[in-house]
Amino acid sequence: MADKILCGRVISNRSSGDIHVLCNESIFRCRALGKLRRDPPVPGDLVSVRCETEDVGTVLEILPRKNRLTRPAVANVDRLILVVSEAEPATDRRYIDHMSAMAAYMGAETVLCINKCDVADGECLRAVYEKAGFRTVSVSALRGEGIELLTSFLTDGVTVFAGNSGVGKSSILNRLLPGVELATGELSRGIGRGKNTTRHVTLHTSGYGGFVCDTPGFSTFDPIEMGMTDIDRLPLCFPEFVDRLSGCRYTDCGHTTEEDCAIVDAVRAGEIDADRHACYVELFHTLKDYQRRNPELFRKNQRI
Repeated sequence: MADKILCGRVISNRSSGDIHVLCNESIFRCRALGKLRRDPPVPGDLVSVRCETEDVGTVLEILPRKNRLTRPAVANVDRLILVVSEAEPATDRRYIDHMSAMAAYMGAETVLCINKCDVADGECLRAVYEKAGFRTVSVSALRGEGIELLTSFLTDGVTVFAGNSGVGKSSILNRLLPGVELATGELSRGIGRGKNTTRHVTLHTSGYGGFVCDTPGFSTFDPIEMGMTDIDRLPLCFPEFVDRLSGCRYTDCGHTTEEDCAIVDAVRAGEIDADRHACYVELFHTLKDYQRRNPELFRKNQRI
């Protein structure tokens, strides 16, 4: 097998420099070729590997990516499953709107997984987000309810699980991936939030045909850090906007407060949730300010 070239998928990249690559059904422990050490492959990347022994190799090249999350670092993401809850610690809807917009920006679907439905049924969240165009599934990691339905989203591609600490990502994944035994944490009595138990990013085979990734809980959201720099793409990140965009009076409409804006009119009519629109406006002004402060960088991004 020495010097044979294989194509595989990165499943982990440790701080030690070891990159684990799944090639067919074998896992190779690899180091990156010199030119890749400054920007090494991340979990989810498709790479070419030169085999040196039956389980050791060298990563020669990162194949073209469809997308890349920057924090946490994951590539070629097909869907984001946001684990949320109306039970303690209740999920801030602004978090959902930020994360789903980021996923749409990079071309990934968002599925809302409403956990702890044995404590709080989550119907308020379900009503808002199904109306906005998202697929949702209610589960109880404690009782196992809804877990079988959740597996239907894991049959292909790379699925990333995300959610605030304590909402139950690892508990759900322990149901989905028996034998992996991800660490789970209890709620902090003092602050009512969960302790973050996920320390690094690892891709796991789902057992249903795809790959699954657990991520550390997000405490902050920075759209620029997440790579959301093109303001023209922002309205497309809100699915309930898409079919209405052609109804605006002006082709360069910002969809914030303009007269004869189909989006603003839909908000006033109750057809679009006002809080989701407020999140859009916040992101719009953040990206607008970024564009104003970095005109040359923005033009460079547009040319790529």
